[in-house]
Amino acid sequence: MACIIVLDTSTKACSVSLYRDSELLASWHRVSEGYTHAEELHLRISEVMQKAQVKFSQLDAVAVGKGPGSYTGLRIGVSSAKGLAYGLGIPLISIESLDLILADLETQDQSIVIPMIDARRLEAYAKVFIRKDNEFIELESTTNIILDSEDFNALLERYIDHSIHFLGDAAVKTRDFLISHERINQFTFYPDNYPDTRFIGALLENLFKQKRFENVITFEPFYLKDFMLTPKRG
Repeated sequence: MACIIVLDTSTKACSVSLYRDSELLASWHRVSEGYTHAEELHLRISEVMQKAQVKFSQLDAVAVGKGPGSYTGLRIGVSSAKGLAYGLGIPLISIESLDLILADLETQDQSIVIPMIDARRLEAYAKVFIRKDNEFIELESTTNIILDSEDFNALLERYIDHSIHFLGDAAVKTRDFLISHERINQFTFYPDNYPDTRFIGALLENLFKQKRFENVITFEPFYLKDFMLTPKRG
């Protein structure tokens, strides 16, 4: 019976949940335009632990959304998770943040689901799944998609016989880009879906049982592409 705290700060959402034996004990989840993760995260971790009446010494593992996503957000979340794991002497588990976007999604069987995280301009971090028998099966691994590229057009063509669901904070610009597409009726957009830790109890329990642990010392966020500093305007 594992007691696991999990957090994700890869986007505008800050999400913290505590599980015991895959059962959700307490959680805190909020989307903030101000990216207040640095101020909020440790406070919310303590609040979740207190709400569940669980001591830090009772934790069996720490899990974190490893990215891709916001560079600053990822550093905050991963540093906090590593600090907890190292200080408590417990394992560290990582989960791709894109996987956390579809955690509570209900779609029809054989639907294509593409969770997306904004990567500036016409770019998005994305991953492709198909819904089969109430499970999401990965078809294409995480990549950096450029919306006005031949690669993106080819992706749409590969799944043209399916309905396609775009999820995440990059769904708005994807919708705007595809608005005049001849098959726009096949596409559904969920821009309010962010990485969410509140629906992954079974996944965490399985990862813990399989001992899918990271090296606490050497583990780094999954940035996917190099950091680029954009000068402020005006």
